[in-house]
Amino acid sequence: MRLKHLLLFLVALLPNCLYAQREQGLFLELLGASTTIGVHYDTRFNNHTAWGGRIGLSYTNSNSQDFFESAPEKTSGWSFPVAVNYLIGKGKHHAEIGIGVSYGLYKCKYHDKEGREVQQDRSGTFGFIDLGYRYQSKHGVMIRAGINPGVALGRHDQLGRNDHGVDRAAVIYPYIAIGYNF
Repeated sequence: MRLKHLLLFLVALLPNCLYAQREQGLFLELLGASTTIGVHYDTRFNNHTAWGGRIGLSYTNSNSQDFFESAPEKTSGWSFPVAVNYLIGKGKHHAEIGIGVSYGLYKCKYHDKEGREVQQDRSGTFGFIDLGYRYQSKHGVMIRAGINPGVALGRHDQLGRNDHGVDRAAVIYPYIAIGYNF
């Protein structure tokens, strides 16, 4: 429940960030924290710091049976990555490090023993780290490339039993992103 409150808080702050006088941009990310593809808003916290953050909306489409413990044949859905990051370097070339969390709502498809297709709604959360390179001009093109080590964050149901949600082992996803700073 705390994650939902955090996401609502960050979404409420978004309009204020859009009018601020600091570096900010939008980018399209393939793989990484987006799992498949996502659109993210990124901003520095003020115009005198290398600290910043991002919030995004991502679509996931996977045929991997490792995504959930129940090994679905197909998983698709939406996730909401949120991260804090730090840029190392001067000018347009930076090393980027960050840490974040992504909450997702998924539809999983299976075939039962009789061959009928079964669909199940699932949700889950995973934590990730951004480790990469970022080319970023004050106004103009932004390019990001790197890796996202990530791990599922376990949770418990109302009876205290482990409810795995996203139940994949630690993974490392590559990512590439292109965007625009305004």
